[in-house]
Amino acid sequence: MPMKKIILLAIFLLASCAHQQAAPYVIPQYVKARSVETLYNKAIFCSSVYGAGTHPFVFINPGKEPNAWVDTDNKVHLTEGLFRFDDDTIAFVIAHEIAHAKLKHVRNRNAVSLATTGVFMVAGVFIPGIGLLNHAVNPAVTNNYSKVQEYEADKLASETLASCFNIPVDKQVQILQSMQSGTIDAGGFWDQHPSWADRIENIKQTP
Repeated sequence: MPMKKIILLAIFLLASCAHQQAAPYVIPQYVKARSVETLYNKAIFCSSVYGAGTHPFVFINPGKEPNAWVDTDNKVHLTEGLFRFDDDTIAFVIAHEIAHAKLKHVRNRNAVSLATTGVFMVAGVFIPGIGLLNHAVNPAVTNNYSKVQEYEADKLASETLASCFNIPVDKQVQILQSMQSGTIDAGGFWDQHPSWADRIENIKQTP
């Protein structure tokens, strides 16, 4: 193939790839209109997780399913789907994720996963092939450890809502019940989260 045709083909392919790139996510106006920044700053101040002026802002993601998480940099992420719920629910979710950051849950969970892998690596020296079990055992260990972390984060979030948002425990139970009806339930052995029923009972025991 002549060089000129090769160059034209390359230009065409590059242009086609550029055209297919996804457009940057634009936060919908109905999400921007919500008081997310106010709720986040209030929960941050109450929890004393970061020093003054050093905390990252909450990030909005385009997922349509209600979800939230805190990353390894302790940045809180909320999906667009969460905004089907009211501000009290958003406040609970934010407080819950901030609790994960305060309790260093992401780091601790990673440490448990690495420790489990290390055990199988050592065992593999004496029992060839046993290391393959790590692929099944590691998720079971880390996910069930995560359930304990979820209870801890719910407890701390409950304290934050009661002390800083004046939302009592009975109202918090209603918040979790509304989330239960609007999301997929969890709680199985392989799940990272306890069932909503167990989380609700955990909240009820908050002093």
